[in-house]
Amino acid sequence: MRSSLALLICLSLTACPAKKAPDASTPSAEPSPSATPTQSPAPTPAPIAIVKDSAPKSEAAEFIGAWSTIDEQGQLFDLLIFPDGQVVTTWTKGKHGARGELGFWRLENNRILIFLEDGWTDSLEKTADGIAHHGYPPGSALDKPPATTEPAQRLPKTIAGTVGVWRLNKEPDGEYQYLAIQSNGRAFSSVNGGTEGTWKQKGKSVECIWPDGWTDILEATPEGFQKRSFIGANQDPPADVSPAARIGEKPFVIEP
Repeated sequence: MRSSLALLICLSLTACPAKKAPDASTPSAEPSPSATPTQSPAPTPAPIAIVKDSAPKSEAAEFIGAWSTIDEQGQLFDLLIFPDGQVVTTWTKGKHGARGELGFWRLENNRILIFLEDGWTDSLEKTADGIAHHGYPPGSALDKPPATTEPAQRLPKTIAGTVGVWRLNKEPDGEYQYLAIQSNGRAFSSVNGGTEGTWKQKGKSVECIWPDGWTDILEATPEGFQKRSFIGANQDPPADVSPAARIGEKPFVIEP
């Protein structure tokens, strides 16, 4: 399901079968007026951790954030729409498993088109009933009826900063471990070829419970996010400690 960022030419009215590219330029913010002797500049608000609620000032702003919807089998997955044109989904049924799907979006009229690495093109579109999610198989015309249409729900802020795909430590074979956290309480790990568990919030941390008896704790530390693993009951010291980073927070590259 991976593809090259080189296919900017694929952003036409026909879904790109293998590669996607962004076209999500965000207008530059208006410069703040200079302070005068009688008025100091307004302080810049502290950035919100993980969730970029400071959406770009454009028609795309209302689409930025975390959304949940369902696939053609009726199973929930989430879409994370980032202001820089990147998209990450927690759909784990593809060849990347817990690594989810990566892609890019562009604004078109009253919708954003989402070009995913498996060749599908999704969209989020404004309708009279709210935001709808549409799915177009590879090669489909984007001005024709979609193959799937389902409502999309914006995630509450209480979990929007947790849901997504987290990259963990690199294994001896050079591959990273991944942890996908879905908004319905399901968690997926790339360990052992793919493992499903559950997660819940515990204070400011996230606890993932796995069927083999392991427990992972995901939490923020002064050095950044960290995943700590315990065998059985939560007790120190942990059996494993790994840095954790939510995919999409920084620029990524989709490789073929």
